[in-house]
Amino acid sequence: MKFNVLIAAVTLFLLSAANLAAQEKNKKELSSVRFETSIDCEGCVSTIMKNIPFEKGVKDVKCDLTTKEVTVQYQKDKTSAENLRRSIEKLGYTAEEVTEKQKKEEGSAKGNDQ
Repeated sequence: MKFNVLIAAVTLFLLSAANLAAQEKNKKELSSVRFETSIDCEGCVSTIMKNIPFEKGVKDVKCDLTTKEVTVQYQKDKTSAENLRRSIEKLGYTAEEVTEKQKKEEGSAKGNDQ
């Protein structure tokens, strides 16, 4: 009886380990890109939010109307920043990728203007 319990426990442990390994393998590498766009109203934000999430590989979309920026989190193996830029442009908006370096430079320039 104890032997059967031991065998069941070992089997359960091995199945759990195999399941965990499969989950780690299936995790997709996510990337994030930010675009400076020509959005200027809630209707523009609505258009972006209704269309971009359905692009292949997109996991999350955020629009900031005050900075006119759209941030997209996506799976690198499914799409690219260039494809996402084109998707925004197809909706009728401009889209220029903003890098962290550019963002820091803009922040320091604003600080110097004050």
